[in-house]
Amino acid sequence: MKLRRLFFALLALPLAFVACTEPDEPVVENKEYNLNVTSELVLSFEAEGGQGVITYELVEETRNSPVPMPVVEATCDAEWITDLVVAENITFNVAANEAEARTTKVVVSYGEQRVEVEVEQAAKNVTPVDGVVFEAQVLTGQYYGDYYTPDAGNYYIFFTDNGFSEDGDFLPNSTYYQLDVYGVLYEGESVDGYIPLPEGTYTLDEYETMAVGTIGIYYSGYVKTNDTEEEVEAYFEAAELVVAADGSCVLTATVDGEKHTVTFSGQSTISDNRINTGGEEQSMEAGYAYAYYYGDQYTPGVADNFYFFLSDLGVDADGWELANATYYRFDLYSELVDSENGLAIPYGTYTIDNGSCDPYTIGAYYSAYYVMDSDGWDYAAEGTITSGTVVIDENGVTANIMVNGALHTVTYTGAIEVIDAASGGGDEDDGPYSTLYDDLRCNLDDHSLYYQYYGDYYETGYMNWAFAIMPNDGEGDFVQFDVLAGPDSTTNFYGEYTIADTFEAYTSYTGYIDWDGNMVGAWYYTDDGITMAPFVDGTMSVVDNGDGTATVEFDVYDDYGYNITGSWTGAILSVDQMSTRSQSLKKAESKQVNIPVKSAIKVKKSDISKF
Repeated sequence: MKLRRLFFALLALPLAFVACTEPDEPVVENKEYNLNVTSELVLSFEAEGGQGVITYELVEETRNSPVPMPVVEATCDAEWITDLVVAENITFNVAANEAEARTTKVVVSYGEQRVEVEVEQAAKNVTPVDGVVFEAQVLTGQYYGDYYTPDAGNYYIFFTDNGFSEDGDFLPNSTYYQLDVYGVLYEGESVDGYIPLPEGTYTLDEYETMAVGTIGIYYSGYVKTNDTEEEVEAYFEAAELVVAADGSCVLTATVDGEKHTVTFSGQSTISDNRINTGGEEQSMEAGYAYAYYYGDQYTPGVADNFYFFLSDLGVDADGWELANATYYRFDLYSELVDSENGLAIPYGTYTIDNGSCDPYTIGAYYSAYYVMDSDGWDYAAEGTITSGTVVIDENGVTANIMVNGALHTVTYTGAIEVIDAASGGGDEDDGPYSTLYDDLRCNLDDHSLYYQYYGDYYETGYMNWAFAIMPNDGEGDFVQFDVLAGPDSTTNFYGEYTIADTFEAYTSYTGYIDWDGNMVGAWYYTDDGITMAPFVDGTMSVVDNGDGTATVEFDVYDDYGYNITGSWTGAILSVDQMSTRSQSLKKAESKQVNIPVKSAIKVKKSDISKF
């Protein structure tokens, strides 16, 4: 007992000594904490901005830490985050956003501990001005049925005040709201030649899926004419069409940031333009089956693409269709294949669809049926494949498809020839191609020049432009050029050019026909497709006259050595200015530019024809 008391007594002595001694500086007992952000780690703000608050707490972990007590700090690098203050909570201001959506991070730190809080802000909300209210007097257009898509009915319609001329052209001083509507497929009879517009809500579709309930963006827009021309022409930025059960309509569209509200009540006049529906059933035993293989260039890593043909007579030695021959063309997508082990279309059932490009589908848009005429130069019959299946197995091919509303059954026994076009096509014919027999002076009177700009398309550092000088009535002399201008030629293609295939600045690529039968580069031709000549040498110039017009002059030679010359002066028009002049323009597209348009000729999605 005495020893124990003595131990406690000794233990108490230093404490008594300390308690009685004045220290030089106060001793602080530190504590260690963990930083815990208690508010959301993602804070969202509208474009208008506002104040943000980040709440936090320090959770005590241990005592008597030898390290100094740290403080909570917060930092952010974004200039639009201001007044960042750390107190009981962390507060900051978010500036108004005048542009695209944006994000940043506020970093909350406590010693070596860090927590990142993401701050996101919406893009500026452009509210269209209620600037235009239009009461349409006429709702007219054309109904194509499922001619362009197997899954929907296509209504190409116009809301207008004055209608159209007898020739179907826009009238002066008139307003037109043009919509490419996809609704429920109507398969009934027309009433007095007209088709009703289905009840429902239709929304502008920027992806042009042609699905029910959508408005195709490519052929929809706003046109306003004055005394002599189209004064305004613009695509919709947004659009919604509501069709009531009684046929009345309300269209709300945004054009150049301005809201347009269009109403219509009355009798619509949408003509029945279903093409060859209810045709006769047909069956054919094909003697030839061949395909062009494009790999996965259209669907990278997803599917391989074959342009697949069935024919009774096949093609000639140069790959051209034969007179009186029948052809079925399929834009077929398969699973990925190993081309190194030999090309073949994988066995399976392929279904016609609306262009999903999924494996074991066939895109309807680029599939077709056609019969060549007795000269082998034009179509004697043609049709759209809208639905059905194609079965490929070890025995051959069996196709059961709907063409213009009628069942076509096509069978083939044997192997399918596959041509590898994945790396840009097969061998090109070296020519000569010209059908001229003498020198030629082109007549370019009553012609227009249309161009398209492609930027550094060939990746040479030189800007690429393609243009064609075409007769306004569709008959006469055509010329086209595919030029490389200077590296800074982003607004025009004025200059002097040499016909060459060197891809140098201020050259116009020589004319040739690629493996797929497309005229590429510099050419002369006529609309009948018989007279033509590629330009392989010579010079061409495009001169700015300073009065809104330009002059094109060329002195060139074809691959037989004949001299072709010509001169044209006028206003230069873009391809976009070849716009809808009448309600028949959409599907007919009579003024097709035959310049080497990259989206068509370079990508193969145009019809396979001679030129």
